Amino acid sequence: MKCEDFKKYMADLCDKQIDPAIAEACRQHMKECASCRAYYEDFMQTVDLLTPKHSPEFGKQKPVITLQPSQPQGAPQQKLIRRILQVAAAIAIFLAGVGTGLSNLFSTQAEAVTAIPLVFEQSIQKSRDAESFSMSIYARTTPKENFAYINPESGFTHISIKSMRQEAKTFWRIEKEGGRTIMSDGEKQYMWDTNGSGVYGTPDANFAEGFATLLHPETLLERQKRALLDDKGARMETTETDSTITIVTHTQIYGSDIATLMEGEETSYRCTTENVFSKEDKMLKSIQIWWERNGQKTLVLKSERIDYNLHLTPTQLIQRPDTTQVTWLPAHAPEIQAPVRLKKLKNETAPEAAQRVLKALTCGKPQMAGEALYYYTASLPTLSEDLKGCKASDFSEAKEKKGYNGVIVFYKLTHPDGSSAIRHIALRRDNPQGIWMVDGGL
Repeated sequence: MKCEDFKKYMADLCDKQIDPAIAEACRQHMKECASCRAYYEDFMQTVDLLTPKHSPEFGKQKPVITLQPSQPQGAPQQKLIRRILQVAAAIAIFLAGVGTGLSNLFSTQAEAVTAIPLVFEQSIQKSRDAESFSMSIYARTTPKENFAYINPESGFTHISIKSMRQEAKTFWRIEKEGGRTIMSDGEKQYMWDTNGSGVYGTPDANFAEGFATLLHPETLLERQKRALLDDKGARMETTETDSTITIVTHTQIYGSDIATLMEGEETSYRCTTENVFSKEDKMLKSIQIWWERNGQKTLVLKSERIDYNLHLTPTQLIQRPDTTQVTWLPAHAPEIQAPVRLKKLKNETAPEAAQRVLKALTCGKPQMAGEALYYYTASLPTLSEDLKGCKASDFSEAKEKKGYNGVIVFYKLTHPDGSSAIRHIALRRDNPQGIWMVDGGL
């Protein structure tokens, strides 16, 4: 159900004769949409103010959305009551719109974007001025994968994001619960996992990839702002309460999830983003993001908490495992000295590299693909043991993913017991020697 449809049924929600299917759809919509839930609550408060309390029959009428069961068709007197309710609701909406103070809510229908809301600009500036920032989110991704994409088919993973500015340096940290962690001390970036593998590189190593957008609220808002202005089909709606301003944006984005790549080439789809700002300080307080494709709307990211100007210290953010816990490797792999070997690796395609890597792992001889598995050096014994005796087949062509400096190759993995599953492996060759290296999927 869309927000405009929900608001259309507002008056009917006060009546027990409403179609149960519509009532259930409204109930489900309010579970997913905070702005409509707030809209409904304020609406009911206003209706209550307009209810003639001296009428015993009228006072007994309860809104359907309170989970009471629907009732059979009533007598003419009930129809009259329904009419009174609709009139009261219409008056409530009118009074809310002109701001008489009977309701603390004002809402606009989704409309084409001609100008960016002032609160967007205010929040962007306020976020830039904040010395520190912390956000706890849940996103549909896997803990041990890289930070290049979100997958609507995955479950939610808890992710902690913290950053601070001090003396012209920015310190930040992104942690996937039970998986990968990235940290920047302003001079180097470090990434490690729970299996003992770690890499480090310069500030432009871009380990955070797509998740870098979430490091600073102003970056997230700036991207929405550009999407609103560049997308002719973009829509936006605003809802206000006494303490918050909620702006929901609807834009077209380019597909960047694994499920889309499995079906073929990436396609564009709708993105709905709900931004909730504090009226008091104009800061972004919560965010939710839905992707809609083929008529299916999926919540892919939701914030749990957003805080600013915390008492963070660089020491808290730059903590990392020592060499006894993680095998640290430089982001750029050692150069291959053998000319014949280097030429062979540079000439192979991504699917060929994927086949070579999986063959080496399933045969228990990871050294056969040591260059490609460089970032997995510490995990090779475990990987080899897990894949020993399996068979990899049906490799796909390389699938490019926008915003990712690599490709995805899908394949069928058959286990010794006969069970099988479609898996993927991420490879990239943006290294000095231009050879394919495994970046994720294993």
